Amino acid sequence: MKVVKALNNNMVLVRDQDGGELICQGKGIGFQKRTGDSLEEEKIERRFVPESASESRHFQELFTEIPDEYWEIAEEVLEYARKECNVHVSDRIILPLCDHMAGSVERCRNSVTLDNPMLWDIKRIYPSEFRIGKHAIKVLKDRFGTEMKQDEAAFIAYHFVNAELSARNSVSADEISKLIGSVVDIVQQSFQTQLDDEEWNYQRFLTHLKFFARRVLSRECVENAEDDDIFTELSGRFVHVKNCVDRIADFILIDYHYDISSDERLYLLIHIERVTRRIRTDAVGSKE
Repeated sequence: MKVVKALNNNMVLVRDQDGGELICQGKGIGFQKRTGDSLEEEKIERRFVPESASESRHFQELFTEIPDEYWEIAEEVLEYARKECNVHVSDRIILPLCDHMAGSVERCRNSVTLDNPMLWDIKRIYPSEFRIGKHAIKVLKDRFGTEMKQDEAAFIAYHFVNAELSARNSVSADEISKLIGSVVDIVQQSFQTQLDDEEWNYQRFLTHLKFFARRVLSRECVENAEDDDIFTELSGRFVHVKNCVDRIADFILIDYHYDISSDERLYLLIHIERVTRRIRTDAVGSKE
């Protein structure tokens, strides 16, 4: 392989014998390398193969802009995920992980915090991935002295969730969009309304549905956490919402042959209650 250019001391852009570009990582692999130099195979620790020219440019920007210490941290977090949490994903996760963590530290230093609308869902549905996220923010704290909320751990966990789902199956964006659209239609028909897509609760609901749709399409089961009492209590308080959840469960069972667990029903009930709260309150007020 021939060097196209050194991105930093540990990263080089190379061209293989077939003319394809890839980025190679290794300790000191880019030191004093010039265009046209040969690259020693034994020094290569990881290879990143861009899927397009635009992705290649993006990779190069990341490698040249992000300090090496973030790559070391990302590798440590990835090793923790594999050994301690039995979460197995491609090395490609290092790229978005580095980018995200560098941005997290910068935001923290500038006293900027982001609320994660999916914190509760991620903690409950993806505990292993959330554990990885908590480990990551601990490593960042030890390295940079940054104090981050659990919201940030959930953002990091989401990278692992996405990587796992991508590795397990070939669920398309079209399939996900179709399922989400059908669920939103059921909600709107149940309450005879048009949901406001600018509303914060709607955005939270939509994010939850993306998780939900991927689980349905990938046949991923969510274990019940023995929250039947909570579901029973909320079902009694929000009967119309519970009926809507039942319609969604029937639709998913008939069209996708996927039986929604009681925990899934609880999450849907909570999100639908939030997104329809104003509509239901207005309806009650109009009757008085």
